[in-house]
Amino acid sequence: MKANFIEDETKSLIVEFSGIDRSVLELIKSKLMESKDIEFVSVNKEHPETGTPRLIVKSSKNARSLVLKAIEEAQEEMKELASHVPKK
Repeated sequence: MKANFIEDETKSLIVEFSGIDRSVLELIKSKLMESKDIEFVSVNKEHPETGTPRLIVKSSKNARSLVLKAIEEAQEEMKELASHVPKK
């Protein structure tokens, strides 16, 4: 996976990801939407087949920190979910 920072301002972040499925970014988006500090969040793709997904975040606080926090929360949820799946 590769992250290309298109815009990296304190309260605004646009990151283009290659080698990652859009659904992962949608999970991060849903975690971000739970924060009262998020003013706008979106995941988009210029072209459905050839484009790379972008995460766009506008916030009242540090956007990068909020994204990192959302990723950590999503990781914890996935670990908890995995613990409920029995191993063979």
